[in-house]
Amino acid sequence: MKIILLVVFLLSLSVHCYAQADPQKMLYIQKAEKYRKMKNTGTVLTVVGGVLFVTGLVTLVNASTSTYSSTQPTSGDIRNGFYAYIGGAAALGSGIPLWIVGANQQGKYEAKAQNLSVRINANPRQRGLTLTYRF
Repeated sequence: MKIILLVVFLLSLSVHCYAQADPQKMLYIQKAEKYRKMKNTGTVLTVVGGVLFVTGLVTLVNASTSTYSSTQPTSGDIRNGFYAYIGGAAALGSGIPLWIVGANQQGKYEAKAQNLSVRINANPRQRGLTLTYRF
């Protein structure tokens, strides 16, 4: 009987207590995660778009200059440069706002999630339970 009670007690310690979980705090954490992903996507689009934009621009300038050598620029160089230029501009145009909005909203929701916290002070000078609310 003692073993059964011990096992039940140990199992009860390992079970997460859902009654004390704050659904509003979980919502803030989920939104912060969503905006973190948005910020990372915007960062990647901005970096890739910048590289494509510069590469396309350099390719267009090199293909469109008139030279006196015997090699003529092919239409494939101009076409590839144009596609890289347009793709880079589109990636930059969508990546910068995603990066900015994601960073701002992520910070806002992380701050909201940390506003209310209950913790135990382990400081020798101040012992006990602390309720902290930041606004």
